[in-house]
Amino acid sequence: MWVGELGSVAGDQLAKVAVALVVFDRTGSAAWTGAAYAASFLAPLVAGPLLAGLADRHRRRELMVTCLLLQALCVALMAIPGAPILLLFAGTMAVAVLQVPVKGAQGALVRQVLADHLVDETGVSPQDPARNDLNGPGRARLVLIREVGQLVGLGGAAAVVLVIGTSWALVVDVATFVLAAILLRSCLRDRAAPADLASTGRSAVAGLFTQLRTAANLVRDDRAVRLLVAFIALIGCTAAADAVIVPLVGELGAPRWVVGPLLAADCIGMVAGARWMERQPGNRTSQLMGPLAVLSVVPLALFWLEPMASGLATRDGSAWQWLVLGAGILLVASGACSVYYIAATADLTERVDESVAGTANGLTSTILRAAQGLGAITAGAIAQISSAGMAVALVGSLGVLLTGGCAVQWRRFQQSPQVRSTAEA
Repeated sequence: MWVGELGSVAGDQLAKVAVALVVFDRTGSAAWTGAAYAASFLAPLVAGPLLAGLADRHRRRELMVTCLLLQALCVALMAIPGAPILLLFAGTMAVAVLQVPVKGAQGALVRQVLADHLVDETGVSPQDPARNDLNGPGRARLVLIREVGQLVGLGGAAAVVLVIGTSWALVVDVATFVLAAILLRSCLRDRAAPADLASTGRSAVAGLFTQLRTAANLVRDDRAVRLLVAFIALIGCTAAADAVIVPLVGELGAPRWVVGPLLAADCIGMVAGARWMERQPGNRTSQLMGPLAVLSVVPLALFWLEPMASGLATRDGSAWQWLVLGAGILLVASGACSVYYIAATADLTERVDESVAGTANGLTSTILRAAQGLGAITAGAIAQISSAGMAVALVGSLGVLLTGGCAVQWRRFQQSPQVRSTAEA
């Protein structure tokens, strides 16, 4: 799963750059280019809640393999020279939609595979909560690998696409999907589907709605689950800076090549944070989740100093190096602390029944993407009427208030008598 994830993420970066270049070359419109990028966020919001439940109604390995091959087919159609713009849009949306059940099955399988390892290799009882001890570190490793793939893509995607061409870049993406499918099919143990379709007596659609209702009831009735969902949603505040990096670089008086390193800054922070998170025991990450959530947006709130920095850049043309370094340090710090969401998703998965674990992971992925899209759109709208630095600062300040409230509530929940007695037992 880790090797397949690394390949497909790196391939996706090639595809994103290739599609953006094709759309811009054909239309000459920045708006159409932006719409092509937004399609990957908007499509899962519509289909994601329904498709998330597939990970609990079918064998997860087979579902992932099928979706990966369908994604490869979609990208292969997009790679046809002269493919219509509408086909590129449809392909981009289809790939994003198919990613929902893949992420749902992947998240549930990480927990399942590592729990089976502890049961088989160390003799832990299948009913012992200790079987989930590797769930958090396993998710941290997955995020670390994903961010490394993002860094590889950000660092070389544009150059590779320009050298080999957009069609061949899409062909490479097809190959990464196919190779990931082959790896999963040949190296991952097959496991039975959590939900028995034959025994339910319901149609597939009715069953999916039942799973969604079960997940919604869990959020409504369980205070801890509600707080974890809120923590995951608030990660969207950290997307504000990436959305306005280009105008921010202009305000700092820096050259355009600085855009790439600043975009990669939060990825570097997340790699370091995920590596640290991987080594922490589950109870420690649960305790640190609130403080880390607050610290993930504090560096963004410090962009209130950006107007002063812009004035300095105007007076001293050589000051941009120090200003970019400062902004980069803040973004690295934000990315390093934003790994709190790994602990939140791990805890959430362990609190839901195995029969809806895939649905919960798929919905979590959808919430994550929706929150990031909303954070980016909000920052862009504020930057349009103010400045990029002010946009990052406002979203960051709002994030401090919201994450601070969640952190206080999470602390109170952990100190409640019922939770403390359970932990002591």
